[in-house]
Amino acid sequence: MKTEPVHGRLADHLSIGILTSAFPVPLLDEVVLASGCADQRRRALPARLTIYYVLALCMFPDRNYDEVMRLLLNGLSWRSHWAKSWEVPSVSAISRARARLGAEPLRVLFRRVAVPLPEPVATGSRLAGLRPVTMDGTALTVPETRDNAAFGYPNESARLPCVRVVAVVDGGTHALIDATIGGSGADRQALAPRLLRSLEPGVLLLAGPGARGAELWRQAAGTGTHLLWRTGKAGGFPVARRLGDGSFLSRPPGWADALLRVIPLSGTERLITTLLDPGRAPAPDLVARYAERWVMDRALAWLRSDRGGAVLALRSRTPETVAQEIWALLCVYQAARALTCRGAGRAWVWPASRVRTGRRAEGAAGAEPLGIA
Repeated sequence: MKTEPVHGRLADHLSIGILTSAFPVPLLDEVVLASGCADQRRRALPARLTIYYVLALCMFPDRNYDEVMRLLLNGLSWRSHWAKSWEVPSVSAISRARARLGAEPLRVLFRRVAVPLPEPVATGSRLAGLRPVTMDGTALTVPETRDNAAFGYPNESARLPCVRVVAVVDGGTHALIDATIGGSGADRQALAPRLLRSLEPGVLLLAGPGARGAELWRQAAGTGTHLLWRTGKAGGFPVARRLGDGSFLSRPPGWADALLRVIPLSGTERLITTLLDPGRAPAPDLVARYAERWVMDRALAWLRSDRGGAVLALRSRTPETVAQEIWALLCVYQAARALTCRGAGRAWVWPASRVRTGRRAEGAAGAEPLGIA
């Protein structure tokens, strides 16, 4: 059945327009070539259209597979002023196209767009001259299939397998800088070392209890990044010297003689930091900044229709398409942040490609909008 002008709401058409503007065809062509998944023959669902489709799945989480495809194709027809129309493929054809595409193109696309965004003027996001970033994670439930069971279950009472996602995000724009995924058995401390590649001097890394540990602390501090982490461990931080703002310096045993500054919170909670000088970073400022940190659950739930749920749910039924859907979700989140930055008065487009393909992307100029006519 072909798309027709009567289908779809204006809001849906505009959403597809935003999607194709955020991820233009030349960018997707670069990603397809860099991923080695360029179509070897003409297909009804070529790689770039399938990428758009997976991204659209994340924008319309309450619609089924064929409804999302219909919305996508109708939105594309609407953008062409109904000069073009396409056959809506079957659900089985969509599933085969997703399996054929795999997760790698969406992972490459995420790496392409996971860049710092221009910060709105006068945000006051810096602290002690440092750019705050946050490391946080969340659990995403996936359908209970034989293949997805490989992700594991978070506990014995859990009904569905889960995937853990951990990300590093800019504290001013809330734009993603890096991310990694693993099974439900992988806690943040196990996944966090993969993200140290995104850290550098001039940055203050905020992290929760899931990132605790002397070895991870040593590795993160070794990047030149300053650290501000929360721990629920009351003991283990002997007082070496008390400071005037209520914090104290400590050399905890087992931390390779590292000198830390400890800020007591309520109960057994503590903040620990590499910022040792209370004159440069007073304890109240550090406590207030930590309380404002980015939280992944709330950020991703903002994109979903199931905002009231404690755990976000995906719909893919194999590990490869689960990873595909996760990278797409993170790409859509990043595009939403870029749109917010533009709304704050800062023009923004994705920087020049960091993906080296060895030759010019096919279809980057003068091609059909999606190459599926």
